[in-house]
Amino acid sequence: MEATTVSSGNAALAALAGGSVDVAFTSLLPVAQGHLRGVPFRIVAPAGWYISDQPQLMMLVKKNSSIRNGRDLNGKTIASASLRDLNVAGMLAWIDQNGGDSHSVRIVEIPNSALLAALDEGRIDAAILITPFLDQALASGKTRVLAKAYDAIAKRFETAGLVASADYIAKNQDAMTRFARAMHESIVYTNAHMPQTVDLVASYSGVEAAIIAKSVRATDPEYLEAKNIQPLINVAAKYGILEKSFDANEIISEVAVRPAP
Repeated sequence: MEATTVSSGNAALAALAGGSVDVAFTSLLPVAQGHLRGVPFRIVAPAGWYISDQPQLMMLVKKNSSIRNGRDLNGKTIASASLRDLNVAGMLAWIDQNGGDSHSVRIVEIPNSALLAALDEGRIDAAILITPFLDQALASGKTRVLAKAYDAIAKRFETAGLVASADYIAKNQDAMTRFARAMHESIVYTNAHMPQTVDLVASYSGVEAAIIAKSVRATDPEYLEAKNIQPLINVAAKYGILEKSFDANEIISEVAVRPAP
């Protein structure tokens, strides 16, 4: 097995669709978007989730901002790396659930690496940042947490996965079954050994190990379960990030490890 680093989950899916990789790590939202366009991506193993009690991402505002609730964001500008991503869906849902009107909000596209500067310069009013970049933003003293915006989607839901094409899985059933089981076993191990993975995360993210060691590092889901993917699909459809909702089971591969009945 050979690992290839790409710039984003969308780039990983493009590589998967083009046949240059066999399995891709990606956010589940573009998998859902591809599914509705007839692209046969299937999730073979989980790779991350949002847990309210262990939030790895937060909606931030400038430290001296007067924004305190959803109503205060009416007419304001929020930003994300894409205009049609889960961060946008989460922020819009949170605004509506906390007294605001999401239809009044302006959304702009800014790379994750530039979000902190955009907040500091007043070009945007709020944005979601994920660990370890969240920790860097808070450590700068220039921002504060406004909300756990993903709570507006669900208190717990799967956000990322390891994905392959339905055709590749069908042609490599045994290998993909073993791969799914291996990923399950690795997640069980890493969930119980977070300190041992600090240096590894630092080497991939470029963030200092000392910062990562102090970060909130949520455990990963050990199983693929439709009930933990459905909230993402439903909220994304409600806010136009997906054309419509559908049953999450449609994008889960038969080789995925699921909990015993």
